[in-house]
Parts: sequence; C-alpha cells; structure tokens
Amino acid sequence: MANIELIPHPEDKIVCVKVGKVLRENFYEMARKYWVMKLERASKATHVLAVVDGIVDTVYIPEVWFYSKDKGKEHKLEFEGKEDISSDYIGKSVKDYYGKSQNPVKYINM
Repeated sequence: MANIELIPHPEDKIVCVKVGKVLRENFYEMARKYWVMKLERASKATHVLAVVDGIVDTVYIPEVWFYSKDKGKEHKLEFEGKEDISSDYIGKSVKDYYGKSQNPVKYINM
C-alpha cells in the first residue's frame, strides 16, 4: 500500500528530521536533538516531523530551539516541544522532498 504524499498547509513552517529505526533512547529524545542547522532558521519552524523510512512517524510543535550543552555536541541544535498526536501529517510520505539527499534535515515552506 502506497503512502499518501505530505501536502503542507501553506502557513506551516516545517523541519523534517530523519530518525533512525534503532531506538537508542526514547523517540522524543532521538527526534529533538543534535541537528546541524542554523538557529535563526530552525527557530521559525512551527512543526518538526520525525521521519522514519520516508514516512512521518511523529509530529512535534517546537517551543524553543537552542545549542546543545552536551560535550562534543555544542555546535548542534536541540528543541523542546510538545507532541501533536492529532496532526494530519502523521503517516504521510516525505520521500519526494528528500529525493536522493543524504542530509537528515529537510525544510518545507521555509
């Protein structure tokens, strides 16, 4: 069964982050930290989509972005936010947005 392609709402500013299939800690922790992005750009996001195998698994509403305080990760960003369990983005495909890109971060409407 083919997944339906994500069609973003025009007002939504979205950051997609690829999250690994192997759970190293809880899923929220895997999705929220250690991203190489510019703070100014990330701070404009209204949604963070945690993507597994090209499909949106979980949607978060970021409240704040900041540089990590973890040793060796100080140049990478983290966010704190709330899960949006009713988002219509859950289960949608973002494969076409990534194409063949190896970058784990994709911006939509930004």
